[in-house]
Amino acid sequence: MEQQSSKEKKAILLDLTDKEIAQGVAKNLMPFLKQQFDDFITEFYEDKNVPMSMEDACHWLGVGRTTFSKIIRRGDIPFKPLNPDNPKSKKLIIRSDLLAYMERNKTKSVDQIKREYNGED
Repeated sequence: MEQQSSKEKKAILLDLTDKEIAQGVAKNLMPFLKQQFDDFITEFYEDKNVPMSMEDACHWLGVGRTTFSKIIRRGDIPFKPLNPDNPKSKKLIIRSDLLAYMERNKTKSVDQIKREYNGED
């Protein structure tokens, strides 16, 4: 019996167009993907003690590496160098420190922050 139902299912799939198959897959896959995304976002914002790379922090703030370097050089956002003996070593920024900086500066636009750290204001 199981072999027949298996063959019957194959026959049904053969009668479907590519579009119908894709729609069926999407219909079943979307709730799963939405849950995965929601879980990721929740974890991302809840775990505030996770270190971030400078690249990730720049992306989060929407500023370039040069502007971000000026921000951390002024001490507005603390960082941890991977090699304290080398000033050019990679730096890690704790997410909670970046969130605190964003909270302190939330009324400033990205352009205002850039001008401030470039000495234009």
